[in-house]
Amino acid sequence: MTQPHAYELVRSLLIFMHLAAMIAAGISIAFGDYAILRHRPVNRDLMVKASRAVTWSLVALWVTGLSIISLDMSTVALTLAKAPKLQAKLTVVLILTANGFLLHRYTLTALGGRKRPTEQQVKVAAILGAVSATSWGYAMFLGVAKAWAPILGAPGFLLLYALGLAFGIAVSLRWVRPMLMRQAPAESPRSSRQRSRQAPREDLIDDDLTPLAG
Repeated sequence: MTQPHAYELVRSLLIFMHLAAMIAAGISIAFGDYAILRHRPVNRDLMVKASRAVTWSLVALWVTGLSIISLDMSTVALTLAKAPKLQAKLTVVLILTANGFLLHRYTLTALGGRKRPTEQQVKVAAILGAVSATSWGYAMFLGVAKAWAPILGAPGFLLLYALGLAFGIAVSLRWVRPMLMRQAPAESPRSSRQRSRQAPREDLIDDDLTPLAG
């Protein structure tokens, strides 16, 4: 077995695993969206499982992607400076990783909690969700955008990505945010009664303090 043949075999296996991780991420995201948008309240168990699956898919994408890059650099003298599509893809995956951390750390906790999320939390969830969906879709586009590399270059790829993010966020804030508010758990009657009992008490305190303030 000659070295070029071995290189092609290893590279094809890595590309297959890379594509499998991308497909797994897409399926997991679909389940996550179903758990959030089609359940009232949010199906927390399904949402957490989908989030974990997306995380592991992202790890697999990093491992296989960096392995392919290392293999190409060692065999075909690939350089990052001469690979605009690769520069754009690394940028998108870095943003995906940071966005995934924010989603898992803040947004999913707020949406999957027992308390009704605030308007600000829902707005942040809609924005981060739009960044995630747009970034995954654009990463898939970059996988087949070899013919566009000489035309766009790295600046063109990144500009197109920025436009996609702006469009995705605008759509999410306009249509997804109201859906998230409707899917949020309603305030329990007990909490409502407690709040109604506290309101007159706060009014009495304000009335008692008014002469002192005067």
